[in-house]
Parts: sequence; C-alpha cells; structure tokens
Amino acid sequence: MILIGIPIGLYGYLFPGNINLMVLEIYRSGKLKFLLAVFALILVFESIYCIASLTLLNSIKSDHKLYGYIERFSYAMIFLMGLWMLFEKRRNGSKTYKNTIYRGVLSIIVHPQQIPFWIVAGIIINRFTHLSTDNGSLFLFAFFNAIGTSLAMLLYMFVGSKILNFFQFNIAQVNKVMGGIYILLVLYHLNPF
Repeated sequence: MILIGIPIGLYGYLFPGNINLMVLEIYRSGKLKFLLAVFALILVFESIYCIASLTLLNSIKSDHKLYGYIERFSYAMIFLMGLWMLFEKRRNGSKTYKNTIYRGVLSIIVHPQQIPFWIVAGIIINRFTHLSTDNGSLFLFAFFNAIGTSLAMLLYMFVGSKILNFFQFNIAQVNKVMGGIYILLVLYHLNPF
C-alpha cells in the first residue's frame, strides 16, 4: 500500500503552479545542471514536508488555531504570488525568466500549501496503511512520493514545452493567467457567502 505515494506525488504537482512553471522554463532554457539542482531541491523539500506533516498529523489536526494560521498564511502567499505574476512587466524576457525562477524556488522552500495537502492526504492514507517512522514505512512512502513528484515534473517538462511551442505561448502569458487564477482562488476561498 505504500506505493500509493507515487500517484499522490504525481497528483500533488499535476496542477500548474510556480514550481511547475519554473521547471518548465529551466528545461526550455537548456540549463540542465541547474534543472538537476532544482529537481533535487524539490524532492528534498517535498520529502521534508511529507514526513514532517504526516509525523505531526494528529497534533496539527487537533490544534485548530495552528491550522488556521497555516491556512491564512497559505492564502496570503498565494495572493501575493498571484499579484506578482499578474502585474509583472511583460517586455523584459530575462526579468520574467528570473522572476519565474525566484517564485519557483520560494514556493519550494516556503510552501505552506503542503501542510494542508499532507494533512488531508495523511487522513486518507492512514485509512489504508499505517505509516510509522519505527518501521521505516513513512520514509519509504516519502521515497515513492518523490518518484511521483518527479514524474509530474517530467510531464511538465516534455508535454508542457510542446504545448507552449504549439500554441506559441510565452512564459509571461502563462504567468499572467496563473496569477489571475491564484487571486480568484484566494478570493473564492475567503468569500464568506
């Protein structure tokens, strides 16, 4: 049952976001050594968030105040990233590239959306399997999750690049669309009605 980590890792990064766009942009620029370093950074932080969240699952779930802070921080970060993407000047291609990289790296390291994701995933996972640090199953699960995450990144690199080339999009256009979606997502979740 620990193999469920592969589809969860794939699903977690399937939807467009700063990290996926950064990987796509680095791949398209041909900087393969940098791409490998970013891949390693993604997998390390993904595994840290996965293991820490699943280890602290019960205490995070029971502390509604802490969970509320994490959720608000997540919304604030998504909103600010959306504004950054939406109002970025389109004329300067190298600045757009650099900003895409900065947002991607920031999203890897400070990724508060990971905690709510892993709390929900952890609740579902615990129904099927008992992940424990004692027998190493949690670490094995994190390893399989990293495989799924890698598959999602490879999918973005190859398929995403072909889509951008086919429709003749550039990363600035994609950033504007994603920025608007981020802002709408936050406004939708904060709507009291």
